[in-house]
Amino acid sequence: MRIPAIPKLPALHLRRRAPAFGLLALYAYVGFHALSGSQGLVRWMEHEDRAVVLSAKLDRLETQRAHLQGEVDRLSARSLDLDALDIEARRKLFVSKPGEITVWLDPS
Repeated sequence: MRIPAIPKLPALHLRRRAPAFGLLALYAYVGFHALSGSQGLVRWMEHEDRAVVLSAKLDRLETQRAHLQGEVDRLSARSLDLDALDIEARRKLFVSKPGEITVWLDPS
């Protein structure tokens, strides 16, 4: 019993399909890099997540800056409140005048 030979494809048949295979390879290459390349969809989503985190950090820092600016404004020479300054100095430096009895309470 004889095994039938595998028919060879004519060269013309391969020439017709070569551009389609090349185009398919190009589409696969571009599609892969569009999803997972350095500028791809996955990286873009990571950048969006990082932007959300950085935006929250920016909001927190702006709030902290506004609070510190308020403290600076209260301590400026044109709006200096001597009683507030005295209370703040006593609180931060643990200072009391001679003859005073100071009781420090735990805020918690």
